[in-house]
Amino acid sequence: MEELNFEQIVSGAVALQGRPFEMRACPDQYLGTLMEIIGNTQFPMRESVIKRPNSPCLIMVLESPHVDEFKDEPGPAKGFTGEMIRKYLPAALGRPTMKGMGLVLLNAVQYQCSLGSNTVVYRDRIFRAAWSQGGRENFLARFQSVVMPEDLVMNCCTKGNDFEINTPLRSLVEFAVRQTVPQVQTIRRMHPAAWRDQAWRGKEWRYHETELV
Repeated sequence: MEELNFEQIVSGAVALQGRPFEMRACPDQYLGTLMEIIGNTQFPMRESVIKRPNSPCLIMVLESPHVDEFKDEPGPAKGFTGEMIRKYLPAALGRPTMKGMGLVLLNAVQYQCSLGSNTVVYRDRIFRAAWSQGGRENFLARFQSVVMPEDLVMNCCTKGNDFEINTPLRSLVEFAVRQTVPQVQTIRRMHPAAWRDQAWRGKEWRYHETELV
């Protein structure tokens, strides 16, 4: 699997005038079973996805890590996003009998596309640049290496702020998964940060391949 040259991608997409930015990748991780996770204040573990069990897992896909994910050792959903997952995942799933499943978190792009700024400023532009310069292939290689036949895939990527003029970020990811692994069962939910609002927790977002223009 070819790694992304994130420094080169950023320098080609935006002019930062020498401002430093986070260049570490945020690893995909296994965080324990849903029974261990739901209602707790922290995830019970953070292990490499190669240590995931052979039993069915929920594979949650987010678009890219933000600020909290890079405090100390990088890891997905370390801040508010993780809190919302631990509190409201059963409501978002609408399937309370899944507590025996494990949870795997993947970022479609493992790098900080927001560059540590408000997501309105850089995230969408950097995500799209990374996705088109090897990010799609990198994600699919990681995804295919971890997903197993009985897993459930939950696409919780954000649509982005520029969705009215560009293909939503989450649709880019959904299309890549469906095109490459068509037999995988997927569900589509809002980003966990939106789950603070009860109305968004179990809402399925619309997907049409006609958006991919």
